[in-house]
Amino acid sequence: MSRELVVLTRERPDLAVLPDLVGDRGLSVGGAYVFDAGDRLLVRVREPILVMVPGEVERLLDTDVEAPVWWTDVRAAADLAEARMVARHCAEQLASRHDGTVWSESSS
Repeated sequence: MSRELVVLTRERPDLAVLPDLVGDRGLSVGGAYVFDAGDRLLVRVREPILVMVPGEVERLLDTDVEAPVWWTDVRAAADLAEARMVARHCAEQLASRHDGTVWSESSS
């Protein structure tokens, strides 16, 4: 089971910066995946999707966001506490860099 965050941004997030987002924490990045030192999958970041339908984000997440907006899923491995921290950090950094916000089930 994974834990999901959704990054909603005005600008299209640049996922090529993912290695910069995880920094020097002993983690490795392969494409859109972040692994720990034991090569366990911690986080997966999906390609951003442009949502252009007015009210669609509100319908799906019960949060009011004006379209158009870029939707990026950031999923953490649920059984690893470190995964949730890394996922939250990556999501917050993407939101900060691209004029956005982070949604999670706990914030809804």
